[in-house]
Amino acid sequence: MLSEVRTPTFSSQIGVAARVVTAMILRETRTRFGRNKFGFIWLLLEPMAYVVFVVAVRSFIENRIPFGQNLLLFILSGILTFRMFSAIASRGLSAITANKALLAYPPVKPIDAIVARLVLETIIMFIIWIIFYSMLSIVSEEKVIINYVKFAEALGALCFLSFGVGTFNAVVATLLPTYERIWGVIRFPLLILSGVFYVPALSPPAMQAVIGWNPILHCVEWIRTAVYLTYDPLLDKTYVFVIGALFLVTGLLLERAYRHRIMAF
Repeated sequence: MLSEVRTPTFSSQIGVAARVVTAMILRETRTRFGRNKFGFIWLLLEPMAYVVFVVAVRSFIENRIPFGQNLLLFILSGILTFRMFSAIASRGLSAITANKALLAYPPVKPIDAIVARLVLETIIMFIIWIIFYSMLSIVSEEKVIINYVKFAEALGALCFLSFGVGTFNAVVATLLPTYERIWGVIRFPLLILSGVFYVPALSPPAMQAVIGWNPILHCVEWIRTAVYLTYDPLLDKTYVFVIGALFLVTGLLLERAYRHRIMAF
């Protein structure tokens, strides 16, 4: 008598996916840091050097602090926000291509590779946030985070936006090889339009109308409402989630529609 074929339940599929993603995160970690003892140290030194350089240049060009009494806090709140978005979204570009060999295994899906890489990058960036703000709280005479609830909300929104764009980037970069170059070109304008070096609310209305379309700017402003007591932001919280959801849903739909093409690339 033939044995009955059981259809996998939703919970069992979730369990398999969770194990696959966990295994891929461990693999990504070993691949990224296992061969280089100084790999993780460089992850900290690079943004630190970048922040020091930006602060030095900003101080040389103009000695006035855009807001508050601490130039380092102002720049750091913008730089780390933009860097977290850029790091997660950019790492998504090669999430599928870097794990091409693993897609031959039936349990492994393209979305697993995307989630694993984005989760690892998010964990790394959270560690960088903790280290930088801990160091800043030690050297600063004033509190560096005024409202921890707002700070957590802002980081959550930033992660959601980054995940959405990262998922979109991973799929489109696989389907359109030139997309990675396009992304490299638009990163610098995004940095300038994100309010990292200035207070967006103090800019001319015409400029506000342009930079207001940039969701990263709203994340920067959201973070600054948590580190400053009297900061007047150019902020639309709903817009961040709408844009993040649009990129995420579009990326997931493209992955599902072109899964056979992606698996065969």
